[in-house]
Amino acid sequence: MNPYEREYFISRLRTGFYILSDGPTKIKLLAATIEQEYEVNEVYIDAYNSCVMDGILTEDEMQEWMIEEDLWSDEKEKQMEVAEKDIENLKVEVFQNRNKQTARDNSRKYLRRAEHALKNLRSEKEEFFLNTCEGIASTEKALKLFEICCFLDDEPYDFPNDNISTLYYSWLSTILREKQVRELARTDPWRSYWALKDSANLFANKNTELTIDQKNILIWSQMYDNIQESMNCPSESVIDDDDMLDGWMILQKRKNASDKAQAELESGLNSKVANSDEIFIVTDNVKDAETINSMNSVGSEQIKKERMAVIKRQGEAKDTDFRDQKIRISNMQNAQFKGNFGRG
Repeated sequence: MNPYEREYFISRLRTGFYILSDGPTKIKLLAATIEQEYEVNEVYIDAYNSCVMDGILTEDEMQEWMIEEDLWSDEKEKQMEVAEKDIENLKVEVFQNRNKQTARDNSRKYLRRAEHALKNLRSEKEEFFLNTCEGIASTEKALKLFEICCFLDDEPYDFPNDNISTLYYSWLSTILREKQVRELARTDPWRSYWALKDSANLFANKNTELTIDQKNILIWSQMYDNIQESMNCPSESVIDDDDMLDGWMILQKRKNASDKAQAELESGLNSKVANSDEIFIVTDNVKDAETINSMNSVGSEQIKKERMAVIKRQGEAKDTDFRDQKIRISNMQNAQFKGNFGRG
């Protein structure tokens, strides 16, 4: 983004309104007030209840219908879950390969493909959403809020020819995307305004709710502050790369979850068990198994994979069949030998 583009977006964002064109007419879309938010939420509830009374399917019922009609399936639901996990893991790879350009570029390429696959799956799943009770109610709420927030010369705008929908979707296309917001949040001129937030007004719309763009830039500004204050804050090159930074944050989240789970586990074990090199825990559900598995270190996870490979190959295995145990026994024998030799 060029400096003049950042200047433009920040000035627009700080005003708290958007300027839209209805032909030659310039309309001002103001931020909603709390009362207007309440009013349109009433619109949503009324529309939703009316749809239910008319027998229109809810979102959950629509998904069941799609499965019955082979328009969606549990397999595609699993594909979405796999794609989401792949995206997380590929972002971690981008971060871990930050000093290896070829590997990093390859990880980023596969990341884009995974994101594209997930986007297609979501579009397929949500194809009929607008025809559900929730979809119809959401549309009515959004259009009503848009209508009451549009002004011409300080007067509510009288939309000609029922073109509210056209202008509404035109406005949606002007809302800043996440990548744009993140860049604005970590660069000037916004960073200068953000640094003075305690002594200057960030936004001009004091008596209305925050706009979508204002909410998003505040969230990311605070996020970048938290990252900068972290004890193991990443380098500027990582912070400036969205994929790398996401990978770093995912690793931090996993580490925190693992540390928390480890602390909770150890608090329920006696000292003898807690101090053991290895602890085997039986669980009866997938979620708990994933939590326990997250407590394994990278080295432990590799050992686990090697042991499972041995069991799969042999059908069964003894402790001494595992490579890590052979190395451990060998190291103990060497240490004992050195100790005996030293005493002689």
